[in-house]
This record gives sequence, structure tokens and C-alpha cells, in this order.
Amino acid sequence: MFSQNADLFFEDPSVYRPPPGTYGILYLLRRDILTCLGRDPGSGQPIQHQTLWPGAMAVLAGVDLLAKFLDGSDAPRKVGQRFRRFLGRYFDLVSADEEETLYQLRNSLLHSFGLYSTHHGHTYRFTVTADNGPLLCNAQGDRYLIDLLTLHARFEAGVANYRADLDTDAGLQANFGAVFPDYGTTRIGIL
Repeated sequence: MFSQNADLFFEDPSVYRPPPGTYGILYLLRRDILTCLGRDPGSGQPIQHQTLWPGAMAVLAGVDLLAKFLDGSDAPRKVGQRFRRFLGRYFDLVSADEEETLYQLRNSLLHSFGLYSTHHGHTYRFTVTADNGPLLCNAQGDRYLIDLLTLHARFEAGVANYRADLDTDAGLQANFGAVFPDYGTTRIGIL
């Protein structure tokens, strides 16, 4: 059953399956991210419109989602720990400060649809770009520059690396199975 569930959850977002059906949440999220970043999910070709902020929000929500699966838990008040743990393991960051900065970006976008956050007396003011530059630069003091396309690339690499670990680690498989019934799939009908 694990293999079948994992295959559905990690289904290739370039594959389109028309409704009705059961879909992996991660599959749907990755298709939406591509659309927000101005790419056709099926072909990867540019489309006419981009919605970069919602795309960034979806990437960060994807990290939240995968962090639940990595931990096997959605325990309250553990979001930050799970989020940072996933970043530390799968985002190729150089420091805990970068994990915290990305967590504050998550908080600023998902809670306020803005680019400002404070935590323990530290202020984060974000500027976002989309030019495949460095993921994160501390521009000056409380100012941070985040490249959304690089964020997406790191997310996709994290998805692939987590899946590879999951295929060979019984503990990760148990964690995956613990949250899959609640966060793994959704049913889409015909409207």
C-alpha cells in the first residue's frame, strides 16, 4: 500500500489526468506552482500570465506539507520545527539563519500576504525577484532578497531527494503512512 500511495502523492506534475478521480495533494500543488510561475504544467512552456507571490506561497505551503510527512505528524505548535527540519535536510542551505529567514518569509506571505515579519526582536523585510539568482541574500540589516525561481528549484530538488530517501527508509515510510490519510489525497469530481 505504501508504494501505491507514494506513487499517487509524488505523481509527475507534467502528467494531466482529467477529473473525476483521486489526486495526490503534492501532485496538484506542483501543477499549480508551475502555472503560477508562468509555465504550462504539461509542456513546461511559458504561458501568458504569472502570479509569482501565490506561486511562492504554494512552494512554502509545499514545504509545510512535506515537513508533516517527514515528521509523521501535524502536532500543533510544531510547524516551525518541522519546516526548518525539512529545509535543513533537503534545501542545501548553509546555516540555521537561512532556515529561519525562509521560515519568516513563509510567515510573512502565508499569514499576511506581505513581505514583512518579526521574530524574537529581529525584523525581516523581504524583496523578491525571479531571475534564477542566489536563493537568499541579506542585502543590508533587516533586508533580504529572495529569488522565487531558485526557491522553486530548491523545492523540486527537495521533493526528489525526499522521495529517494522515502523509498529506502522504513522509518520515513511509517511517518508518511501516519499522515497520508489526512494529507495525501483529495477526490475531484465533475462540476
